[in-house]
Amino acid sequence: MRAFGRTFWEYVRTPERCGGCHGAGGQSPQFARSDDVNAAYQQAAPLVDRESPSQSRVVVKVAEGHNCWLADPQACASILTRQIQDWIGADASAGRQIELIEPTPRDPGASRRFAATAAGADFGALHGLLDQYCSDCHEANAATAQSPYFAADDIDEAYRAAIPKINLDSPEQSRFYIRLNDESHHCWSNCDLNAQEILAAINVMRTASSPTAVDPSLVVSKALTLYDGTIASGGNRHERNLVALYEFKTGQGQTAYDTSGVDPAADLTFNGDISWVGGWGINVRSGKAQASTAASRKLQQLIGATGEYSIEAWVAPGNVTQEDARIISYSGSQTARNFTLGQTMYNYDFFARSSATGANGSPALSTADDDERLQSALQHVVMTFDPVNGRRIFVNGEFTGDLDAQGGGSLGDWDSSFALVIGNEVDNDPDSQWQGVVRLVAIHNRALTQQQIQQNFAAGVGEKFFLLFGVEHLIGVPRSYILFEASQYDSAGYLFANPKFVSLDPNARPGAIALRGMRIGMNGAEPPVGQAYRLLDVTITDANYSPGLGQSLSTIGTIIGVEQGPQTDEFFLCFDQLGARTNVCSSFATPSPAAPVYAPPSADIGVRTFDEINASMASISG
Repeated sequence: MRAFGRTFWEYVRTPERCGGCHGAGGQSPQFARSDDVNAAYQQAAPLVDRESPSQSRVVVKVAEGHNCWLADPQACASILTRQIQDWIGADASAGRQIELIEPTPRDPGASRRFAATAAGADFGALHGLLDQYCSDCHEANAATAQSPYFAADDIDEAYRAAIPKINLDSPEQSRFYIRLNDESHHCWSNCDLNAQEILAAINVMRTASSPTAVDPSLVVSKALTLYDGTIASGGNRHERNLVALYEFKTGQGQTAYDTSGVDPAADLTFNGDISWVGGWGINVRSGKAQASTAASRKLQQLIGATGEYSIEAWVAPGNVTQEDARIISYSGSQTARNFTLGQTMYNYDFFARSSATGANGSPALSTADDDERLQSALQHVVMTFDPVNGRRIFVNGEFTGDLDAQGGGSLGDWDSSFALVIGNEVDNDPDSQWQGVVRLVAIHNRALTQQQIQQNFAAGVGEKFFLLFGVEHLIGVPRSYILFEASQYDSAGYLFANPKFVSLDPNARPGAIALRGMRIGMNGAEPPVGQAYRLLDVTITDANYSPGLGQSLSTIGTIIGVEQGPQTDEFFLCFDQLGARTNVCSSFATPSPAAPVYAPPSADIGVRTFDEINASMASISG
């Protein structure tokens, strides 16, 4: 009851959220009434799924758009899920747990396939519109070039880039059409008319294609889209002391929501060239994402109350040549800050204001030059401060070993007038600009332990799913599935990894099931590349199977190309043999590799900047 009161109830009972309707004397159920916490608890309990909080009735309702207090219903759903997790897990675990959700079984359906070439797809009409009206940005040699290059002069290059933006089965769901019709993105005259022009050109392509159906004699699993899976991101993260959290799930607009559930929400507003990244994240090219001063004040208040904190981020620096660049900063100017996570070439920098440092948090604690800890790749970075150890830096779960010569100290002189900002300083100084991708930022008002940091590193980041491909109809084992970890790797591909056999029936046992030649099918056919499991030859046995955990089939991953996008692309598995059923999957494959597009040849003589040469010489000579 106490956990309910201080978490879920305190949050939802405000008038701007659920209390305006579901309070005392209002609509039933009255789970947000402010007059009686016990009565509210009785009303709230039936609305909560304790095994899978994200599937709670109150969460699902808000996710569908029911009176969400933010512009993004999914942000509201994330916040309520976290409040319920804090409520029901207060006496157990502080981490988020993942419960597999069984999908509704369906057979692989027929789907329209894209032709191998632009001419075969009748892409000419659409390419004409894209080339005429979109080439100022979506062409490689444009003054403000932006990927994907679907307006390229080379029609086949443009066609391959345009495919993920086109839905042949439901043309009105194509991103090209939605961008104009719903989002008014760079219309060239009238958005409604321009959207209809684009739709007509896509319908020309639809007419040129015909649905492809799966051969019913093949040994195939049930079918799923990516979003039919159970969200696997953030599973078992340690989040007991969150004060701000950004998971970048919204995917559109100019706001990244703080979904920590700690008021006031320090939502970030974009200013500059910042775009959303598929699979959750933002790409900072120039500018910044900044919270208001008023909302940022909670960091000073909540961190000041404990005297310690952690800055946690999943980042992919755009390069290793940036110097004095600000990744995450809680500051007021170039020379005054409470904390900053920064980059100087191969080093992470940690500025932290305390009684042991100056108003600028100097001198910075930086990773050692020779270690080159910072790489232009996705990394998990955590910076902690506590009064005893001072500052510490962890990269990919490991303590870097860099010691804070300034030691600890107190945070009594933190300035509450500063603002939280990502990508730059609050004054948008070009000399402080950082470029790269940010996939998660979490701020805790406790110094995370190394075990907690490794727990969060192991949980991973981004929009990942557990896909449960049903095979009960093939082998007779109750509630049996082939489970894959899957995600949208980037705008061009899906990552499938770590397949295993599982049954969600705790009493089920596989016996002995032969599995040979597994392939991933998509949209009624077998993709010609990415079939990393075609040589798989294993036997699923009682001896190797663990109830609740299953049996691993492989530890490798593979990339399958995006065709129509994660909302529409339909996946299934095909087997040369599964149990007593046999057939050869590849009988329905029609490989048609696209012609390669060659970039201009690189120069034989490389050019390095003075800073790069200087760093190399310093490393060699000491």
